[in-house]
Amino acid sequence: MKPHVQFLSREEIGRIHQASLGILKDVGMRFPAEEALDFFRSAGAEIVNGDVVRVPEDLVERAIAAVPKRNDVVLYGRDEKHDVDFKGHKPSLSCMTMATSVIDPHSGKKRPASNDDLVRLTRIADKLEYVGVNGGLVTPQEVPGATNDWYTWATTIKNTTKHITGGVYGYRGVRDAIEMGSLAVGSKEAFLKRPFISGWVLTVPPLGCDTASTEAMIEMNRHGIPIMLSSGPILGTTSPVTIAGCLAQAHAEILGCLVLSQLVNPGAPVVYTSFARGMNMRTSNISMGGPEFAVLKVAMSQLGLSLDLPIRMPSMLRDSKVLDAQAGFETGMVGTLTSFMADIMDSMQLDTDMVVDYPDLLFCNDCMAFIRHGLRELVVDDHTLALEPIAQVGPGGNFLSHQHTFKNFRTELWHSDLFDHDNWERWESKGKKDIRTAAMDKVHALIEAPVEPLLSPDVEAAIDSIVERADADGAGEE
Repeated sequence: MKPHVQFLSREEIGRIHQASLGILKDVGMRFPAEEALDFFRSAGAEIVNGDVVRVPEDLVERAIAAVPKRNDVVLYGRDEKHDVDFKGHKPSLSCMTMATSVIDPHSGKKRPASNDDLVRLTRIADKLEYVGVNGGLVTPQEVPGATNDWYTWATTIKNTTKHITGGVYGYRGVRDAIEMGSLAVGSKEAFLKRPFISGWVLTVPPLGCDTASTEAMIEMNRHGIPIMLSSGPILGTTSPVTIAGCLAQAHAEILGCLVLSQLVNPGAPVVYTSFARGMNMRTSNISMGGPEFAVLKVAMSQLGLSLDLPIRMPSMLRDSKVLDAQAGFETGMVGTLTSFMADIMDSMQLDTDMVVDYPDLLFCNDCMAFIRHGLRELVVDDHTLALEPIAQVGPGGNFLSHQHTFKNFRTELWHSDLFDHDNWERWESKGKKDIRTAAMDKVHALIEAPVEPLLSPDVEAAIDSIVERADADGAGEE
């Protein structure tokens, strides 16, 4: 059997779900976008205080019935070999988005992230085996703030053939991202047949969604673009301080958006996500590496799985500022616990998702290789019991030279390309490198390797022209 971890019983999941339905029906959720209110009004929901929607239970149940289930959702790559499906449980990494700083790979100093950083990081992630979903790990800081989403889309589309998740601003942001993606595959028809992008939809706790995010969701729903639907309340500030109360509110916010998505386009794909997290009450800093964060990721995954939805959860964002022992412990604890339930795990950022350190990409990739190996199904059958080899070797023998070992050691034993498993003397002879130094050596090799463009110069120029047009129009400022 495969191992599993859970914090909620079936009865507790049901009780939280019912509490969330009650919150939507009796308290409601704010959707400050006229088109969204029209959809809700036409479906029979009550609108109070101008833009607060009280969502009846039957609308939620209809939405749950209409939304595609796990086995029917695919996050397409531009290259089909990178398609991500949700049949079975194969956890993989995703590039978290929108960090504002990097640790320079040459000077080791923290500085604002640039578009050149985004190019390099996207190319590195494109090469890592356990990164299933690419994206804008950093937001370039030297570009106009109002259109930085446009720059991020252009850069990532030009530098990866994996699926990409990013931020989109309103109707215009979605339409321009679709246009860029269509250029990359030759036509809008080809793009919409296999949309290789998805967009974040983040609620505004407690019980709200801003205008731009609501409009972006509607536009993505119309075109069948998958949405990463996330609620991110903070214990004791934008949600109750109790984990159960936070779960009920976060789940309600996701259900409210789910209803809207299925009113717009029944069958529009949704991935269930949550950034529900805690806060250090002594420092007022948000925590994405503490024990409550791990509990919330597993419990929210359980709620999403109860709806049979694909699950994406942040799990390797870490409170630690550098790739040190704290970062390793946070990665191991939060990452491993979350991996038992989540399909895609946002990662590769430090300082509560504000800083990217280049070698951390390789570190997280190897951590996921470790986790995937540990989460394999433990098979007990005639072959794995190995009774015949045991009898052949007998008391006092050695299995090292036996054919059974030779045939199976590559699949049974994990061998890291990064973690050091040598003895002290061999480690010392190789330079006594810690994990960050060893990973940085590989980073420099990747950065210095020749780069072959993924798109023609004409297509790249056409994509860049969309960004230039958005700058000229003042997109993102309205």
